[in-house]
Amino acid sequence: MNSITQLLLFAFGTFVGSFVNVLGTRYSEKDGFRLAVHGRSRCDHCKKPLMWYELIPVLSFLALSGKCKNCGERIAVQHLVVEILTGLVFLLVPLQFGQGIPALIWVLAFLAFILISIIDLRLKIIPDKLTVFIIILGALLIAYYHSTDTFGLVDGEVRGSFLGTYAVSFWIGKPNVLLNYAAGAILGLISFGLIYFLSRGRAMGFGDVKLAGAAGILIGWPDIGVAILLAFITGAVYGSALILRKRKNMKDSIPFGPFIILGVTLVFFFGYYILNGYFSAFSIY
Repeated sequence: MNSITQLLLFAFGTFVGSFVNVLGTRYSEKDGFRLAVHGRSRCDHCKKPLMWYELIPVLSFLALSGKCKNCGERIAVQHLVVEILTGLVFLLVPLQFGQGIPALIWVLAFLAFILISIIDLRLKIIPDKLTVFIIILGALLIAYYHSTDTFGLVDGEVRGSFLGTYAVSFWIGKPNVLLNYAAGAILGLISFGLIYFLSRGRAMGFGDVKLAGAAGILIGWPDIGVAILLAFITGAVYGSALILRKRKNMKDSIPFGPFIILGVTLVFFFGYYILNGYFSAFSIY
């Protein structure tokens, strides 16, 4: 993939990201996405419709110094962050997978993840439609690996896991693609389900339970185990920081969906390196 293609992929991704951000910020628990695509984009403060040159992803934000041209109020940095993240998804996922069905599935999965994060941070809910979409993508990925027989050790290369050779020690069976992905879904559901039921929903929302199960279907075992561990670690660090800054107390809750997604993302891009660093530090392998 040459540099021009990479630039075009990133640019296209930022435009998709702009649309994803609109969906996320306009989503409502009552109407869902039904009204999210209606009406022109407006300033969040003065409500003036934005001109086309104010809607160019990333560039418009930078050119306007992050402020509305009409009222001078600051534009939420979320717009810039979402556009850049989505651009990186379109750029980095093909670099990770190359061209093909798995890359397409994971691009769509990350778009859904970004949308879930926006909505969960805003409303503390995870729409069931997006969770079901993740499950469908996971099922398609399983079907691909099963039909092409490209899961496990293939020609000396580990396929279907982002943990590299470390996955071999934890695979179930030969390994079997259906069994390992089913185990991933079960682990996600049980680990979060227990917290939900034991805390009677105070420590964890049921939407998080469903998302963890969907993530398990998408990423499989043993990757989901590392993703869950990273989700709890990053969530704990973030929560502790808020408490230390006195922005939250011990009884307050934080949306946990973004941390599940962060765990999956870290495994996707850095899973092998995280485990390699851990085991090297303790001289386990």
